[in-house]
Amino acid sequence: MMELPEISEVRIRFVPDARDGLIGYASVRYHDVLLNDISVRRDERGQLFLTFPRKLSATGRPHPLHHPLDRPTAAKFEAAILGRLRELLAGAGGAAVP
Repeated sequence: MMELPEISEVRIRFVPDARDGLIGYASVRYHDVLLNDISVRRDERGQLFLTFPRKLSATGRPHPLHHPLDRPTAAKFEAAILGRLRELLAGAGGAAVP
């Protein structure tokens, strides 16, 4: 099995006054590519999850801009981004996620 590239940098921008469960946006460096605008969200049960950016066509059809192609890659993104979020919150004295 091929080893997945490492995520070497994660930045999170919190969104003040966010709605619909949006907490903020993450940017990650994955191998030699910078991926921006990965949404960090919270569902009705309080679980955190990621959504990846997409454009909508004139007919409303979604066109993903970038996203993981398989579960191991998605898990790598979740671990890196949600792990960084927890680090930031721990550094803020355990403040609640906005």
